[in-house]
Formats: sequence, structure tokens, C-alpha cells
Amino acid sequence: MNPGLSSSDKMISGDSEFNEVFYTDARVPKDNVIGGVNNGWAVAMSLLGYERGEAAATGPIHFKGEFARLLKMAQDRGVANDPVIRQKLAWCYSKVQIMGFLGQRVLTQFLAGHHPGPDAAIGKLQWSEYHKVVTELAMDILGADALHWEGRKPPSSFGSDDSGALNDPSSWIGTFLNARAGTIYAGSSQIQRNIIGEMILGLPKEPRPPAPTK
Repeated sequence: MNPGLSSSDKMISGDSEFNEVFYTDARVPKDNVIGGVNNGWAVAMSLLGYERGEAAATGPIHFKGEFARLLKMAQDRGVANDPVIRQKLAWCYSKVQIMGFLGQRVLTQFLAGHHPGPDAAIGKLQWSEYHKVVTELAMDILGADALHWEGRKPPSSFGSDDSGALNDPSSWIGTFLNARAGTIYAGSSQIQRNIIGEMILGLPKEPRPPAPTK
């Protein structure tokens, strides 16, 4: 087995988070194959269900704290009573509350023995699309300060960790630059909508292209 690591591309944030590892002639004992031979896609989908489902239960705690910091930043910068900013803050607050209720529902289902399935796509779609909007609002509140990124980066690409008031907005800027990636990794928003429509709501599947003729 000869693993090789490729060079990674830089993202808009300046980070390089993506790498590719190639394995040649990899062999695995039959007893160690999870889910059976040629059943890897089903195993991957089950794994993603757990990943998305867990985030739905715990993510709202993070987003509530992040919103509190956003509100304080707006107050510190004297824009909290601006009609447009205030309306956007109200929208974000309502979304965070809804995410909290969904998280409680998911946690209750887990405790009752429910295994995550396609319904985990609801939480993934909700938080990732929300995070684009709330970080864009943070840039509006920062104004010209958002144009110059200098200072420490956020501890993770998932969210900011400071108020970004009048001293160090860098965590908010870094989070904004990474927010759109949340609508792509672990299944893009388009894929989540397909899962919800086809596997939860029972809507007709998208038409498949005809098989190529020989």
C-alpha cells in the first residue's frame, strides 16, 4: 500500500484545509469490512446521518452564544437601533430559536432510541443556510472594518468566538469567509433539499438521464 499526499489549494480565507490521500492496492481483511463488500455508499450515508443529526442537537447552543455576541457587537457599535440592522437581528434571533426547538426534538428522539436518517438533512440545511446570513450581517455591522483582516483567526471554521466590538473583528471576518463552505461540506444544500423532498416528503425523484447506448 502506497499512500501519497497531494498539495492542497488555498481557500478564500487563506487556509488550506483540503488534501487528497490516494491508496494503491489497499487490502482489508474480510472480517473488517463494514457493511459488506460493495456497500460503502450505504455506510457513508449512515455516517453522515449521525454527523448531521448530532449537529442539530448541539449546534443551537453554539449559535445562541454567537448571536448574543453579534447583538453586543451591534450595540457597541451603535447600530442596534438602525431599522435595517434591527430587522435582520430579529430574523436571526427567530432562526436561532427555531433551531433550538429542532435540537430539542432531535435529542428527545435520540433518547427514545431513534437512529438518525434522512431527517438529519433538515438540521444541516437549516444551520448552514442561516450561518451565511448571520455572518453577512456581522460584516454589515463591522462596516469598513470588515475590509481589512488582521489579527487572530477564529478557533474553527464553524463559528466566531468574540464580540468583534471595537478592537478585534478578525474572528467574525474569518468565520464569514468560511460560512459558505458550510452549505457544501457534509452534503451541499441542494443535496439536502433533494433528501428532504424525496426521502421525507415523498416527492417524485428527479428524472435521471437515459443510460448511454452502446
